[in-house]
Amino acid sequence: MITNKNEAFRETAEPKQESVQSWEYPDFTLMQRDEIIENNLEFDNDYIRGTGKEILLQGVHFWYGKFQVTSRKPLLIDTSGSHIQMNFCLQNVTTYLSESFTKPFVRFKPYQHNLLLLPQRKMTIQWQPNLESETFSINISPEFFFHNLPENHALYKHFQEGIREVMPAFLSSRNLPVTSRMISTLFEILHCQYIGYHKILFVKAKVIELLALQFEQYEQLPLPDITSGLKDEDVLKMHLAKEILVENLEAPLSIKDLAHRVGTNEYSLKKYFKEVFGTTVFGYLHDFRMEKSKQELVAEGCKISDVAQRMGYKHATHFTAAFKKYYGFLPNKMRLGLLNLLHFSDYALELLTEIMGEGMFIEML
Repeated sequence: MITNKNEAFRETAEPKQESVQSWEYPDFTLMQRDEIIENNLEFDNDYIRGTGKEILLQGVHFWYGKFQVTSRKPLLIDTSGSHIQMNFCLQNVTTYLSESFTKPFVRFKPYQHNLLLLPQRKMTIQWQPNLESETFSINISPEFFFHNLPENHALYKHFQEGIREVMPAFLSSRNLPVTSRMISTLFEILHCQYIGYHKILFVKAKVIELLALQFEQYEQLPLPDITSGLKDEDVLKMHLAKEILVENLEAPLSIKDLAHRVGTNEYSLKKYFKEVFGTTVFGYLHDFRMEKSKQELVAEGCKISDVAQRMGYKHATHFTAAFKKYYGFLPNKMRLGLLNLLHFSDYALELLTEIMGEGMFIEML
């Protein structure tokens, strides 16, 4: 397991070759059921600089990094066994190569994700140098994965065969666009304030939620061909358009004005945005508003009218209707549910104190 901030990426000597950077996956399958380990990571050497975080619990290894590498030198990866990886690339290009192939078996561009089986074999990862990289990598054991997947699911057999043949396998033959809901769930894990077994439950629940989001997107949405030959400058324009959208929630721009701001026309903006993000411009804006408002509504002292205004709604009733349609319940239920939970916690603590004071024992069956 990684316990030292500089152990994550280490240099090893290769016979008759220059030294290479290497990293070994911690064996998270050996974690105890009630055990959780968290490490804040700092990368500061001649190869990589940046920060990150990892969380290890039984069957799950959550890894986040925001960093830059200084060269195209590949990172040698070693693993103690096959595992399934949920990879969410937010910045830069991440390329995976197997020791048995000369060509990459998967390449992630910004805001792409996939679910893949990484077999028990050595592989290398490359990033474009001197560019900001940001990525989430959630590795789960085959036991955890197959326990949460029906045996009659097509992917069950597909990944089982990949493990037997020691070959990579994928949810989708092409990478899929990362959605705002996925990003929200990932950062909920990253900034989770629970500790101990409460955090274990939370992280496992969120990992299963991300699996559900990946499967739902692959199985139900009419996905665009994001492997089409978009120019890099067009992709950058779409990311700029996304940033402008989320920075102007209170006064969103029209398609025409947004296209003008990023240096393109309305037709190209609508077409390319959907190719990069898997949804329309206003579809992305709507999802982001709903996810953002849900986070704000749990804050103490918040008012629905204030949240509605910050999300760009002229009337709170319009926001309430949109929230109800999106989540299936009214926004005031968020606050009421939180208050009820707090009251229940206080009551439970008082009851437990009273019971212990009377010398009674609780037996867990």
